[in-house]
Amino acid sequence: MQKLKKKIEDIFLKLLLKQDFHEIEISEIQKKTKIPSKKFFQLFKTKEDIIISFFKRIDQNLEKKIKKLGLGNNVKDNLFEICMTRIDLLYPYKKNLYNFYLSFQKEPNLFIKLYESFFKSMENNLKLSRINLEPIKKKLKIFIFSFLYLSIIYEWFKESSNNNEKIMASLDKRLSLIENILI
Repeated sequence: MQKLKKKIEDIFLKLLLKQDFHEIEISEIQKKTKIPSKKFFQLFKTKEDIIISFFKRIDQNLEKKIKKLGLGNNVKDNLFEICMTRIDLLYPYKKNLYNFYLSFQKEPNLFIKLYESFFKSMENNLKLSRINLEPIKKKLKIFIFSFLYLSIIYEWFKESSNNNEKIMASLDKRLSLIENILI
């Protein structure tokens, strides 16, 4: 099942290199995968389901890598490691994801369809970093970290070199600014 999902995700991401998100039809993805319709639609009903599945896969891989690394007690260092590891995992899909990002400008309601899974992903990143998410400040912490993360991803999209030094410096600076709020 996971192999089929990955195949569908990969084909969808390839289509994002050539077409805007809103131009891609779910039936086009299904045809390119050569997976029978019934089986395909048991796995995914919408394009949004496919992109959500892709990011869940990234999150699962991130968690495995972070657990192998073993994080310390410094929240800022942990968040830095999580963000940079996530960027490393997303790197092969950078152009695809940039095109996906551009879709938000043409179809802002797309974010409404995806925000729940995005914030859940950000919450999981905070938990991985060992941040205390007590109920009173939980949503605020998730929101602040999400904003930081999106700003770094936007900067990463704009960075043309393969060297992440500028991204790392920006991330370090921004984490320093919000560190006390997140702890």
